[in-house]
Amino acid sequence: MTGGAHYALARARAALPVLVTLAVVAAIASALLVGVVAGVRSGETAAARSAIAAASGDAALVTVTAPDADPDALRRAVADSLRARGAAGVTTIDAESGVTVRMTVARVTGDTIETAGAALRALRDDVAEAVDARVQVAGGLPATLETLAEGLQARRGPAAVAVALLAVVTTVVVGAVGLEPVRARMTETLLLRARGARRRGIAAMTALEVGVVSLAGALVGAATALAVVAITSATTPGLLVAAAAAVAVALTATLVAVIVAARTADRRSSRADVAAFAGVAVVLAVLTALAAWRFAQAGTPVVSAGDATLLDPLVAVAPALILVLAALAAVLLATPAARAVAALLRASRGVLPVTPLRLVSRRPGRHALPIAAVAFAVGAATVAAGYQGSISALGDAPEAFRVGADVRVTTIPDTLAAVEVARSGSPDAAMLVRAFSAQGPDRRMPVLAAESAQLGRVMLDAGGTIDPAAIGTAIGGEAIGIPLDGEEVTFTVTADEMPAIEIDGEVLEQGAVPVTVSLMFVSDGGAVWRAAVGNVRITTVEGDDGTFQEIEVRDRVTETVELPAGATWTLVGIDARIQFADMSMVVGDGRVTVSDVVSGGVAVDLAALAPAPGTPGEVEPRADAVVLSVVPDGVDPPPTRAVVAGAPDAAPVVMTAQLASSLSLEVGDRIALEFASPDVEAEVTVADIIPVLPGAPAGEGILVDLATLSLLSPEDIVPNQAWLASGDAAAVAAAVEAAHPQTTVLVADPRSGRDAAGTAWGFVLAAAGTAVLALLVLFLRRTRTRADARELALLAVLGLGRRRAAGLRRAEDLFALAIGVVGGVVAGVVTATLIVPPLVRAAYRTIPGSYPVPLVWPWLPLAVALVGVVAACVAVVSSVRVPTALAPLVREDE
Repeated sequence: MTGGAHYALARARAALPVLVTLAVVAAIASALLVGVVAGVRSGETAAARSAIAAASGDAALVTVTAPDADPDALRRAVADSLRARGAAGVTTIDAESGVTVRMTVARVTGDTIETAGAALRALRDDVAEAVDARVQVAGGLPATLETLAEGLQARRGPAAVAVALLAVVTTVVVGAVGLEPVRARMTETLLLRARGARRRGIAAMTALEVGVVSLAGALVGAATALAVVAITSATTPGLLVAAAAAVAVALTATLVAVIVAARTADRRSSRADVAAFAGVAVVLAVLTALAAWRFAQAGTPVVSAGDATLLDPLVAVAPALILVLAALAAVLLATPAARAVAALLRASRGVLPVTPLRLVSRRPGRHALPIAAVAFAVGAATVAAGYQGSISALGDAPEAFRVGADVRVTTIPDTLAAVEVARSGSPDAAMLVRAFSAQGPDRRMPVLAAESAQLGRVMLDAGGTIDPAAIGTAIGGEAIGIPLDGEEVTFTVTADEMPAIEIDGEVLEQGAVPVTVSLMFVSDGGAVWRAAVGNVRITTVEGDDGTFQEIEVRDRVTETVELPAGATWTLVGIDARIQFADMSMVVGDGRVTVSDVVSGGVAVDLAALAPAPGTPGEVEPRADAVVLSVVPDGVDPPPTRAVVAGAPDAAPVVMTAQLASSLSLEVGDRIALEFASPDVEAEVTVADIIPVLPGAPAGEGILVDLATLSLLSPEDIVPNQAWLASGDAAAVAAAVEAAHPQTTVLVADPRSGRDAAGTAWGFVLAAAGTAVLALLVLFLRRTRTRADARELALLAVLGLGRRRAAGLRRAEDLFALAIGVVGGVVAGVVTATLIVPPLVRAAYRTIPGSYPVPLVWPWLPLAVALVGVVAACVAVVSSVRVPTALAPLVREDE
């Protein structure tokens, strides 16, 4: 009888050692999977809690107010909404002023961030419906959680790849061990088939036996891992993850055992087995190629699908499949490699090393699993080292690239001078920047107008990708301007009388031309400064009929301006703009003379001035004066401009490669750009093309010298950012924030690099897990079967002796181990080259595509890891012993 519980128990007792081995392997495999997932989730939780704890002010809370609602009802509505949406456990409600919701840091995990963010975004609608009143929700906590959730989602890409590495090798090892019960009963299976047992019945018995044993072992391993994680970590993967890992392990072992049992129930030709193996290899190669192509396209398993993000499993397993294919190649190359080495050593007369090499070449199947497991373990360690080295070498550089300098101050209001903001922080160096845009073919292009002389001291070099000093020289050009000898400038503005006009037969005198004259100066450090004076005086008069304004236009004004200290200044231009053109109070052209320009007691020679390109009025420069004709053209007429002779008619610019490619531009090309805010049209020349531009959105944009663009612009280009260089960025940022709280101060956030580096632990844990599984495979292969023991006994009896017989077997296994190590190193290097840069880029999330992410090998840690793995494998392989009783083994067939 081949059925029933008694038969099943008897069958299990007959193969007890093999089934115990299967249970142990299943337990270890599931424990490793749960442990790696726990490590990844623990890293996510630490990053989430750190970000929530660092949030302050408005970014850390949400305030709900409803003036027409009962305070208690409002509080209950908020609590009910959060509870209904699953966020009650991670939030705290304070009702002292309105209803304030904050995150409970100690309860936050990586999984609760998205839930809490969605709950807070739905808070207004839920509460308004509950209290039937107008509800106001203020606070930046939802935006903080959304940004944090995006970062966590991005970093789950590398984590998924690390887990997939371990999962694939676990599948191979568990599947291989699942074959052992089938192999142990090969003779019994053939006998049962001869006595009429059906293939389906044999497969069902195998499934029941292997499934129960492997599931029991996997559940024990998962439960043990959960208990350890609960004791040592702040977060656990959860029962669902542990159960899924256990079921996956058991299902893998069962499926492999059932398939092999069904195929081997009848004797099959070796040709059929070779054809099946070839078919599997072809399918694996095609699947690997497809997965690698998908990975090259996406760069990370986390892909966007509309408003949601999804995990692409094919992309996640691509690196693991590459390693599996490489391990398979190592197995296939073992035979020709052994034959080649044996041929080189054929002159040797000893048993060693030729005989072990010949044994390897004649029975590659015996060493297939050890070679594959060792290759995978070494390859995983190599990939982990490459990822760790690359992400550690990058550090905070991507975050610093986003800022562009040690400190960047933005959103400087028009009422506040950027130079005052820069001085308030007492930095080592400062650079004023105007950030605006220019119209491109299909989109706006970011533009940074910066003080080119300060680029080398202030702008960061994007990890050595660019040379800010060389860029400053390329866009700054030669120094131009009329030198000034003193620290102040005195000048006189004389406005001619405008011609009289006749209105309805009445002749009206217009008086002197109402103008504003602006002198433009440039320092030796590239700073731009303007001094403006007008000849219009407006006074408010209180009369019997009310308040009115009197306008007085003076025909002559003398002004003295003090130049900013600490620099040497030159005069580069003079502008004159007519006033009241928008009120139709001025009719006709007017002439304005700027004369008696004196600095340091020395008269300034104005003969070096010339009309600016495209200026609307006439310019008459003389040694002692310059005459400018102003034109009241339209509501906002452009100024008449005189600039120093030799001023460029096109501004040299540096633009990023992607932007230059979209415009079909090369170095030396010239193009007219329309800038916005202020609206300026100017010719520019491409002086250089660079990979990335620090501080620009997405690392793309145009960089131009502030002084040169100001010379070409009829409108003032006022800096709205201050870039600061300092050895103590935190102190400078704090000083600026304290002095000017209305500005936005940006510094590199160290959490960005730290959180990205945390993803390396997933690869480290996965590599450790694959090493454990490889050692387990070697240990199982080291354990002597009856056939192995008999072979050792025969070798010892035939003259080798115990020691030399064991040495022969050891040499055979060590050569197979060497094949696995070499294949693993090659596979690891190739895989790391393909996957590490895009995965590192994904871990930071904000790195633009043009920012270089090199593969950096940490040679010492890599060498230590490889030596450790190889030494452990050698220790296991070298522990072969010849059986004590040789005669029974030799005579067991008699």
